[in-house]
Amino acid sequence: MDLGYKQFAKGIKEGLILSSLALLSACGGGNNDTVATVTTTTTPTVATTATTTTPIITPTPVVVTPSLPPPAPSRYLKLDSGGNELPANASDWSCVKDKETGFVWEAKTNDGGLRDKGWRYRHFHNFAGYASNVDYNGKVLCQNLGSSSCDAYSYVNGLQGSGLCGRSDWRLPLQGELLNLVTYHDDGSPPNIDRTYFSDTVKGAYCAENTITNPDDCGYAPGSNVSYNADGRIECNYQGVDFSAVVRADNPRGDSMVALRFSGEVQDGKTAYPNANWICYTRLVSGQR
Repeated sequence: MDLGYKQFAKGIKEGLILSSLALLSACGGGNNDTVATVTTTTTPTVATTATTTTPIITPTPVVVTPSLPPPAPSRYLKLDSGGNELPANASDWSCVKDKETGFVWEAKTNDGGLRDKGWRYRHFHNFAGYASNVDYNGKVLCQNLGSSSCDAYSYVNGLQGSGLCGRSDWRLPLQGELLNLVTYHDDGSPPNIDRTYFSDTVKGAYCAENTITNPDDCGYAPGSNVSYNADGRIECNYQGVDFSAVVRADNPRGDSMVALRFSGEVQDGKTAYPNANWICYTRLVSGQR
């Protein structure tokens, strides 16, 4: 009885030892002689059904450009030397027509010829002393009118004889007609004139005709000593327009009016020569007043 029990207990003990050794082998324990048996489990292959994916198409956005209003029609037209209309983008023209007034204005050149934009002229106010084509500083006033003809009215005669743009009624403009060309720009910089059609405008006074016969129209106080020229015209306070003048918002065109007695070689009243000043540039006009 005792012997059987001992053998039974021995068997259980040996079984426990073997089970422990197996557990140690599975966990990587034991000595170097122990070989672990790895059991590989194969995952069964599952058949995959192909799925067709419909591509997502993103529509191209339609860009709508707002239509801009056409540019405002220009007030002016370019004319060739025969008086024929030219396209607005013409690079060379001889005259400019004002569609509002019907006047035709001469375009200046930069070639040293009769209509060169840089020539200066003595105003007709000093009709008694034009024996030179240079000013008192020796600088040339004009050319192509003879050696003693650099006055505004000699230039008028010269342009009438040229038949520019098919016209022969060229004249000095009235001050109001010159002022009607004054145009202001958003950047506030001069010249205060249409820069496309009158790109030849230079800095300085432009001659205006002086046709006033009533002293009251010149702004003279009653009883003032008024000088009449030989043709019965009166010298007014302002005889020119300067498109390069800095203007004030409260008096825009008035600031462009200039007195030619300040326009010349010397300060007004600082010389005994009566025609030292009264110098101006010209831009003649054609058309009925």
